[in-house]
Amino acid sequence: MKELYIKNLCIEITRRCNMRCAHCMRGDAESVDIPLKHISNLLRHVRHIHHFNITGGEPSLNVRAIRHILERVRAYGITVNDFYIVTNGSAASRSAEFIEACAALYEYQEEKEQGPGSGHMLEMSDDRFHDPTEHAATLAVLSPYPFFGVRGQAGRVFLFREGRCKEGFPNPIHEIYLTGENYVYGDLVLNAEGMILSNGDLSYTRQREHALCPCGKLMQYLRMTLKKRQKERLYE
Repeated sequence: MKELYIKNLCIEITRRCNMRCAHCMRGDAESVDIPLKHISNLLRHVRHIHHFNITGGEPSLNVRAIRHILERVRAYGITVNDFYIVTNGSAASRSAEFIEACAALYEYQEEKEQGPGSGHMLEMSDDRFHDPTEHAATLAVLSPYPFFGVRGQAGRVFLFREGRCKEGFPNPIHEIYLTGENYVYGDLVLNAEGMILSNGDLSYTRQREHALCPCGKLMQYLRMTLKKRQKERLYE
């Protein structure tokens, strides 16, 4: 049953990474790729996604999961306004299979107009923490594609004090809940361990501390939040 309208969905497809940046909010990389069944278990409940963030780890290291996401949104007839992926600009970012997968996502998404200030579907990190030696080669390969751009953070990057990052802002836990119109309020996150979260910027350690439920129990959890809010309104 396709029910949910989601404004912000994030799926962590891998915890593998081919860099070890000092500002990484995740912490140390882990040899974990998301089991594809978790992606299917979540998306089968969805009707529309406005912003769909595919993240990691380094997303270009798990193209299989990107392809599976596209296969599932097609199979379930899910409309997607726009996808979003950030890559670190390493050699994996220039692989033909990654570029082909990103091009297919771009063709599927509804929003194609991407200009100055509007962001791009695929962006490369250009902040001071990332290795600049690979960036020129990555820019040369990816710049011709209409869905590609740089994050524009060479001068300043917004950071949370998470994982290995020792500077930036506190990172509070948010909430998600279901409305009577089947709209999911807040940021819905599926991590690589198959758990549902409400904040996609948490370290791996804090993800385990603040997981809301397994993805197989997502609808049960959301319906519980709806009943709770309806009950609270009765006593206001």
